[in-house]
Amino acid sequence: MAKQQAKKKPFFGLLRRRNVEGAVWKNVDSNQVPYYVASVSRSYKDKDGNWNGDTLYVPLDDIPRVIAVLQEAEQKMYEQLQADYETSREEAAA
Repeated sequence: MAKQQAKKKPFFGLLRRRNVEGAVWKNVDSNQVPYYVASVSRSYKDKDGNWNGDTLYVPLDDIPRVIAVLQEAEQKMYEQLQADYETSREEAAA
């Protein structure tokens, strides 16, 4: 009978920010060279009240690009929120 493998724990767990959590995982390639991957997890409740989660695994080299894409998305969202707000004020004044 094979031994049951223990659940792998992160090499370094990061602080949680509300429903978002990050961690660093240590892996070893076929040549026994270590490499690291970051994970970002988001917990949420579905319409039935059940907890679910999504996890994104990001290799070290991709982290700066992921950060840049998320910062650009954040900026676009804030710009659109501002435009929506201004439109609603203009419609209310008319």
